[in-house]
Amino acid sequence: MGLVMICKYKRTKNPLYVEQAGLNLYSVEELAYFLYHNICLVDRKFFDERLCRWLCECGCAELADQIRKGVSSTASVENLMLAAVGFAGIFSVIERENLSGRLKGLVKLQEQERLKLRADELLNNRNEWAAMEEYERILRMHQNSRLGMEFYSAVWNNLGVCYARQFLFKKAAECFETSCEYCSNEATKEQAELAWQLAEGILPGAGRNNAGDINLQKKLLQWEREYRVRAKF
Repeated sequence: MGLVMICKYKRTKNPLYVEQAGLNLYSVEELAYFLYHNICLVDRKFFDERLCRWLCECGCAELADQIRKGVSSTASVENLMLAAVGFAGIFSVIERENLSGRLKGLVKLQEQERLKLRADELLNNRNEWAAMEEYERILRMHQNSRLGMEFYSAVWNNLGVCYARQFLFKKAAECFETSCEYCSNEATKEQAELAWQLAEGILPGAGRNNAGDINLQKKLLQWEREYRVRAKF
């Protein structure tokens, strides 16, 4: 059984919509959970007056005032996030210290690395189009030799996953092949082959002696689900 946590603050009728993740948040506890697990999706623009009004509806006027003061005094995003996460009271001291360490670690990363982390979080939240923009933004930038071939291989692979989830199999196949040019990977090669087959309207496994007829739409949905399981880079 999973753990159940009782929320001590008011659950609002009007949700806070987080466009980056396509989520509706109904309580300050949900806000804290989102911030803790999606640090790359949040910037200073997130902590605006709309958020403060919503916090007041949740019965968290104290936190809203704290955020307003932090924004007016140009407090860092790190401090604003830690204030919101700490206010909810659902994470332990050790977990909050871990969050602080992760936030500080972002500052030390190259710009391309930060963009990839953001894109990965968008992809994990099923926001493929936004993730595609971030991956393509990385690829338009001057290639950073310090990041290594594996980094760019991962970017191309994940961009291919974005296209595959949109059933744009030709573009997905091209991305997978480019990924292999940077860093050869058998799993990625297999993804490229399967994507080319789907792009040409050929069901993977066609021609084999499979028992029974397989419904086309079900087969396509099956392969789309398999594309969702991507390698962790």
